[in-house]
Amino acid sequence: MTKRETKLSLADIQKNADALNKKQMFYIDQEQGKFIYFYPKFSKRKITILISELADTIEYVQQNKLDFFQNDHELNNYILFLIIKHFTDLQTELKDKPIETHFATMNQLVDIGWYEIFLTEMFTMNEISNVLEEINKRLNISFKYLEIEKEFFNILKSNVVETTK
Repeated sequence: MTKRETKLSLADIQKNADALNKKQMFYIDQEQGKFIYFYPKFSKRKITILISELADTIEYVQQNKLDFFQNDHELNNYILFLIIKHFTDLQTELKDKPIETHFATMNQLVDIGWYEIFLTEMFTMNEISNVLEEINKRLNISFKYLEIEKEFFNILKSNVVETTK
Protein backbone atom coordinates (compact mmCIF):
# COMPACT_ATOMS: atom_id res chain seq x y z
CA MET A 1 0.00 0.00 0.00
CA THR A 2 1.48 3.33 -1.05
CA LYS A 3 1.11 6.51 0.94
CA ARG A 4 -1.27 9.11 -0.36
CA GLU A 5 0.57 12.16 -1.66
CA THR A 6 -0.41 15.51 -0.23
CA LYS A 7 0.59 18.99 -1.17
CA LEU A 8 2.61 20.98 1.38
CA SER A 9 0.43 23.54 3.11
CA LEU A 10 0.85 26.47 5.48
CA ALA A 11 -0.60 24.24 8.20
CA ASP A 12 2.24 21.74 7.61
CA ILE A 13 4.82 24.52 7.91
CA GLN A 14 3.19 25.87 11.07
CA LYS A 15 3.03 22.39 12.62
CA ASN A 16 6.72 21.77 12.00
CA ALA A 17 7.69 25.24 13.25
CA ASP A 18 5.60 24.76 16.40
CA ALA A 19 7.48 21.53 17.13
CA LEU A 20 10.77 23.49 17.06
CA ASN A 21 9.46 26.10 19.48
CA LYS A 22 8.10 23.65 22.03
CA LYS A 23 9.93 23.79 25.36
CA GLN A 24 10.30 20.95 27.81
CA MET A 25 11.21 20.83 31.48
CA PHE A 26 14.51 19.32 32.54
CA TYR A 27 14.98 18.58 36.24
CA ILE A 28 18.45 19.49 37.44
CA ASP A 29 17.60 18.37 40.97
CA GLN A 30 14.42 16.32 41.21
CA GLU A 31 14.42 16.29 45.03
CA GLN A 32 14.55 20.09 45.28
CA GLY A 33 12.24 20.53 42.28
CA LYS A 34 14.88 22.60 40.39
CA PHE A 35 14.26 22.60 36.66
CA ILE A 36 15.05 24.55 33.53
CA TYR A 37 13.03 24.88 30.36
CA PHE A 38 14.85 23.87 27.20
CA TYR A 39 14.27 23.32 23.50
CA PRO A 40 14.83 19.67 22.59
CA LYS A 41 14.92 20.56 18.86
CA PHE A 42 17.17 23.36 17.62
CA SER A 43 15.78 25.70 14.99
CA LYS A 44 17.99 26.94 12.16
CA ARG A 45 17.16 30.53 13.04
CA LYS A 46 18.34 30.11 16.64
CA ILE A 47 21.52 28.43 15.39
CA THR A 48 22.15 31.44 13.15
CA ILE A 49 21.65 33.80 16.10
CA LEU A 50 24.06 31.69 18.16
CA ILE A 51 26.72 31.87 15.43
CA SER A 52 26.27 35.62 15.14
CA GLU A 53 26.73 36.00 18.89
CA LEU A 54 29.85 33.82 18.72
CA ALA A 55 31.35 36.07 16.04
CA ASP A 56 30.46 39.20 18.03
CA THR A 57 31.99 37.73 21.19
CA ILE A 58 35.23 36.79 19.41
CA GLU A 59 35.47 40.31 18.01
CA TYR A 60 34.77 41.86 21.42
CA VAL A 61 37.41 39.68 23.11
CA GLN A 62 40.00 40.63 20.47
CA GLN A 63 39.19 44.36 20.53
CA ASN A 64 39.28 44.54 24.31
CA LYS A 65 42.29 42.22 24.60
CA LEU A 66 40.51 40.01 27.12
CA ASP A 67 42.09 36.87 28.48
CA PHE A 68 39.63 34.49 26.81
CA PHE A 69 39.96 32.08 23.89
CA GLN A 70 43.66 31.45 24.48
CA ASN A 71 43.28 28.03 22.85
CA ASP A 72 40.82 25.91 20.89
CA HIS A 73 39.65 24.15 24.05
CA GLU A 74 38.39 27.45 25.55
CA LEU A 75 36.66 28.36 22.30
CA ASN A 76 35.00 24.94 22.07
CA ASN A 77 33.79 25.20 25.67
CA TYR A 78 32.29 28.62 24.93
CA ILE A 79 30.52 27.32 21.82
CA LEU A 80 28.97 24.55 23.92
CA PHE A 81 28.01 27.16 26.54
CA LEU A 82 26.26 29.17 23.81
CA ILE A 83 24.27 26.05 22.94
CA ILE A 84 23.20 25.79 26.58
CA LYS A 85 22.39 29.51 26.65
CA HIS A 86 20.43 29.71 23.39
CA PHE A 87 18.42 26.55 23.83
CA THR A 88 17.37 27.06 27.45
CA ASP A 89 15.72 29.81 29.45
CA LEU A 90 19.19 31.10 30.35
CA GLN A 91 18.86 33.10 27.13
CA THR A 92 16.41 35.53 28.71
CA GLU A 93 18.41 35.85 31.94
CA LEU A 94 21.69 36.54 30.14
CA LYS A 95 20.19 38.65 27.36
CA ASP A 96 21.56 42.09 28.24
CA LYS A 97 24.41 40.97 30.48
CA PRO A 98 28.05 41.74 29.57
CA ILE A 99 30.22 39.07 27.98
CA GLU A 100 32.20 38.77 31.18
CA THR A 101 29.00 37.58 32.89
CA HIS A 102 28.59 34.94 30.19
CA PHE A 103 32.09 33.63 30.86
CA ALA A 104 31.51 33.69 34.62
CA THR A 105 28.21 31.81 34.18
CA MET A 106 29.88 29.22 31.95
CA ASN A 107 32.62 28.66 34.53
CA GLN A 108 30.06 28.40 37.35
CA LEU A 109 28.06 25.83 35.37
CA VAL A 110 31.25 23.81 34.87
CA ASP A 111 32.19 24.09 38.56
CA ILE A 112 28.81 22.85 39.84
CA GLY A 113 28.60 20.08 37.22
CA TRP A 114 25.54 21.35 35.38
CA TYR A 115 27.44 22.20 32.18
CA GLU A 116 28.17 18.51 31.59
CA ILE A 117 24.68 17.43 32.67
CA PHE A 118 23.05 19.82 30.20
CA LEU A 119 25.27 18.65 27.35
CA THR A 120 25.03 14.93 28.04
CA GLU A 121 21.60 14.44 29.57
CA MET A 122 19.39 17.32 28.43
CA PHE A 123 20.38 17.79 24.78
CA THR A 124 20.80 15.06 22.20
CA MET A 125 24.18 14.64 20.55
CA ASN A 126 22.44 14.98 17.18
CA GLU A 127 21.20 18.51 17.97
CA ILE A 128 24.61 19.57 19.33
CA SER A 129 26.27 18.12 16.22
CA ASN A 130 23.92 20.14 13.99
CA VAL A 131 25.16 23.36 15.60
CA LEU A 132 28.82 22.35 15.34
CA GLU A 133 28.39 21.33 11.69
CA GLU A 134 26.75 24.67 10.86
CA ILE A 135 29.61 26.57 12.53
CA ASN A 136 32.12 24.46 10.59
CA LYS A 137 30.25 25.04 7.33
CA ARG A 138 30.24 28.80 7.87
CA LEU A 139 33.95 28.79 8.77
CA ASN A 140 34.75 26.96 5.55
CA ILE A 141 32.73 29.49 3.56
CA SER A 142 34.59 32.32 5.32
CA PHE A 143 37.96 30.77 4.52
CA LYS A 144 36.98 30.38 0.87
CA TYR A 145 35.81 33.98 0.79
CA LEU A 146 39.13 35.14 2.28
CA GLU A 147 41.05 33.15 -0.35
CA ILE A 148 39.02 34.71 -3.16
CA GLU A 149 39.49 38.16 -1.63
CA LYS A 150 43.25 37.57 -1.40
CA GLU A 151 43.42 36.42 -5.03
CA PHE A 152 41.41 39.45 -6.13
CA PHE A 153 43.71 41.77 -4.15
CA ASN A 154 46.78 40.19 -5.77
CA ILE A 155 45.26 40.66 -9.25
CA LEU A 156 44.48 44.30 -8.47
CA LYS A 157 47.95 44.79 -7.07
CA SER A 158 49.61 43.32 -10.17
CA ASN A 159 47.39 45.47 -12.43
CA VAL A 160 48.39 48.59 -10.52
CA VAL A 161 52.08 47.68 -10.83
CA GLU A 162 51.70 47.07 -14.57
CA THR A 163 49.88 50.35 -15.19
CA THR A 164 52.44 52.37 -13.26
CA LYS A 165 55.36 51.04 -15.33
